Amino acid sequence: MTYRSTSAARRALAAVAGLSLVAGIAPVTASASGGPAAASASGDPASVSVTGGPAVSGPVSASGELEDGTYVVVLDELPLATHPATAGSALEKVDTTSRDALSYADRLVAQQDDVLAEVAAEPTYRYTVALNGFAARLTAAEAAALAERDDVVSVTRSRLRQLDADVVAPPDGAPAEPDVVVSPDAAPAEPDTVVSPGLLGLRGPGGVWSRLGGPMEAGRGTVVGVIDSGIAYDNPSFAADGMPAPPADWAGECETGEGDDADDFPASACTDKIVGARYFVEGARADGYEPIPAESVSPLDTDDHGSHVAGTAVGRQVQVDLGGTTSELAGMAPGAHVAAYKTCFDFQGVSGCHPEDTIAAVDAALADGVDVLNLSVSGDPETYEDPVDLAFKNAAAAGVFTATSAGNLAQRGEPVAHLGPWMTTVAASFHRTQDGPVPSVAPFSGRGPVAVAPVEQTVLKPDLGAPGVQVLAAYASEGGEPQFGYLSGTSMASPHVAGLGALLAAAHPEWSPMAVKSAMQTSARNYATTQSNRAVVGGTGFVEPRAFLEPGLVFDSTEADWDAFLADPSTGYDLNAAYVSVPALGLEPTTLTRTVTNPGPASATFTASFTGPATLSVTTSPQSVTVPAGGSAEVTITVANTGAGTAAWQEGDLRWTSGGTVVEIPVLARGQVYDEPAPRVERVSGTDRYGTAAAVSALYPDGVETVYIASGTAFADALSGSPAAAQGLLPGTVPTPEGNPAPVLLVKHDRIPQDTVEALEAVDPSNIVILGGAGAVSSGLARSLKAYGTVSRVEGGDRYETAAKLALMFEDPEVVYVASGREPSIADALAGAARAGMENAPVLLTRPDGVPTATAEALETLDPDRVVVLGGTGAVQGKTFTALGADDRLWGDDRYRTAVAVSQVFEPDVPLVYIASGRSLSDALAGSALAGHQGVPVLLTKPTQLPSATLAELERLSPQRVVVLGGYKAVSEDVQNVLDEYYPDWVAEQP
Repeated sequence: MTYRSTSAARRALAAVAGLSLVAGIAPVTASASGGPAAASASGDPASVSVTGGPAVSGPVSASGELEDGTYVVVLDELPLATHPATAGSALEKVDTTSRDALSYADRLVAQQDDVLAEVAAEPTYRYTVALNGFAARLTAAEAAALAERDDVVSVTRSRLRQLDADVVAPPDGAPAEPDVVVSPDAAPAEPDTVVSPGLLGLRGPGGVWSRLGGPMEAGRGTVVGVIDSGIAYDNPSFAADGMPAPPADWAGECETGEGDDADDFPASACTDKIVGARYFVEGARADGYEPIPAESVSPLDTDDHGSHVAGTAVGRQVQVDLGGTTSELAGMAPGAHVAAYKTCFDFQGVSGCHPEDTIAAVDAALADGVDVLNLSVSGDPETYEDPVDLAFKNAAAAGVFTATSAGNLAQRGEPVAHLGPWMTTVAASFHRTQDGPVPSVAPFSGRGPVAVAPVEQTVLKPDLGAPGVQVLAAYASEGGEPQFGYLSGTSMASPHVAGLGALLAAAHPEWSPMAVKSAMQTSARNYATTQSNRAVVGGTGFVEPRAFLEPGLVFDSTEADWDAFLADPSTGYDLNAAYVSVPALGLEPTTLTRTVTNPGPASATFTASFTGPATLSVTTSPQSVTVPAGGSAEVTITVANTGAGTAAWQEGDLRWTSGGTVVEIPVLARGQVYDEPAPRVERVSGTDRYGTAAAVSALYPDGVETVYIASGTAFADALSGSPAAAQGLLPGTVPTPEGNPAPVLLVKHDRIPQDTVEALEAVDPSNIVILGGAGAVSSGLARSLKAYGTVSRVEGGDRYETAAKLALMFEDPEVVYVASGREPSIADALAGAARAGMENAPVLLTRPDGVPTATAEALETLDPDRVVVLGGTGAVQGKTFTALGADDRLWGDDRYRTAVAVSQVFEPDVPLVYIASGRSLSDALAGSALAGHQGVPVLLTKPTQLPSATLAELERLSPQRVVVLGGYKAVSEDVQNVLDEYYPDWVAEQP
């Protein structure tokens, strides 16, 4: 086996074909019987698209508005895939062979005959399984006549479509322009399929494959149908050894070929790995295309693309020698079977796949009994009702998961294709370390928003991203020798998801295709760049198999939901999808529902939180929802624009959290500003304390130069760090009053959480100050932080000495605050930290019953005018007060009242008050530094009850803004509701 690039002959053909392929089919009418005509992209009613001319409004009435050509005609009777008596599901294949099924199929053919009797055409194909309809070559007048019939749903002109792999990677790792081909010598040194199984967490001990029982158990018992350019049956990626027999209900066939090509694909080519092989070319022939002599009119792949796609999805583990280096390749689901449906051919001067042949392949695949389908072929980017996509709609309704490519022409202005919410449309991402920050979406990858009428942009596409640049996999064989080669494009990303879909379907055979899709979407991880993380660029994120086996919650939908969506796409934001897209907000908030299903073995409670721009209001009810094992619950989501431009898309993330499980969906909206929105208390939070600290860091002004790092689990050393952070002080430097504030971010002992990583990248500091010793923040982690700036550490032998060293960073403070360093009184230090930071004063720590040496020495060195103790005598005893030489005490009966005593320095009508939990002190730690810089108070609350003293102080302060720090576990919805009730009065009292 040797690596090769595309042959010279194929390179020459690609150079001609790549620019001349017509991608898309124009709808003649999308008007269903008795229903309104579909809206055009401009929003006006339209039912006719004329080749070479403008769209024409109104019904089809004159043959001059159309053209002679091939058409797909869809009729109103249900196909076998969705007819109640024969329909398939996740656990049962479509019935095509029973007496009832045969009788119903005859009924469909009879309806087709009745329609065909009106024209002189003979059908190229009859469709009865995935669609009810036919393909035929029609004159313009015939097409117009059929479009007027009540029993005809649509008449759609078909045009040749291209494979989505016209971008081939050059050696430097950047994507080439379309149609650029590299030579074997220029091949990248590191093959993708060595990288992506590892990157995606499939390989090795503890990987997803091992959790499923090994690579050959990944996808076991499932059949992945690949609709493409055929398959190289002799490639070792498709070897049959060790494979089980096909599923008992598998009904696929192994076709050979026509005429002289009959020997190209022998019957023995089908094995326990390749369990089916068919080819479809009559649609292309009817449209005037004939395969060239070098092509094989059989299931044999002569183009590379089909074999490459199949290998990426379900290829066996194969050792390949590349330039003397042996590499082990593998697809996503090595244990799955594959069925090849060849619809893509090389024709004279052009290559492509005809929609009529693609629909015929879907029809056959459903009858054969596939579990997953992959289509790495371009689609119509301007309609939800492309007949090819509608065939996949019925496949999804019958229990078949479908992955499709997003398209490769974003750089040419072509929008994302395959718009149906029943499909999983995949973006292509970089994923190799030498490509720079990874993963990130390739610039050629098709992106949204979907190119339909603006009010109908309620579907998010692409759905998610997967590896799609410099992918090494099987090629067509040459001279009897199996080959492997590199391809790039969304064609390569899609089969990653198809293979992973087979893996999920095998692990959870009871899951519907939409549950599989939802699990992938909500568990996806962030990309490395802000641009890629835009939902219309990268979907919900980069696929993460390590998390999707146990997704927590899934968003399911059915054929009835999709039909309701198609009837009025402008209301599609109510479709039960793993995203929210509201393209036309009104003066009142838009309210929609989502039904969440718990596929896990135990009941779980999920709490919702939203992170996004201040001008996008997203709330859920109930805030916390308990979903029983295997059960479902309904949540209401309310979306409003509270101040952004009416034409601008806004985007945020809505998360449901239960323990360590996070279910995240993007929310996109634009439209009118909500008229006089009621003032509400704000909340800054993340999925946990690390995320909250990161969210707080985003509130800092531009120009931040320093970041403080503290332990999120053992933060006693950081208790007195907030005042120094508020001033942006650095160890060993002379402080200046013009210093910028420093956010406080949290880490685990020896790991930087992802939220903290993203915050560090966003802030881009010059300096990192670690609070505490190696027992709190390990030396190894400290070394890792050097990637973000110059690292220094403030540490002592204990918390008292650390606080003393922090205090000595202040120059000639007028006042020094002293608080207990012992539980349960350590909250006093955080309550006073905001005020201390505002006054450029340090906070020292003491024992309740005595002054530590380090504290006493720091007081002697600082020699302040005043020493103020924080907390009552239970926290700092009278004798300790005297030993400190203290002048005053700020205290209350508990930590909540002590925080109130500290805030008494502030006059009424303050601009802002922060509210933090008196129990989850990490949120107060992160918030106090910012509050100290802003000169505003921090008050404390119980998690589930707002203390009366805190409420009374809020009444006195009458703040213009109230911001809760932390999620609903730290500060509950009940507390939020009390604050929301009183808040309008405080705002109204502002001068």
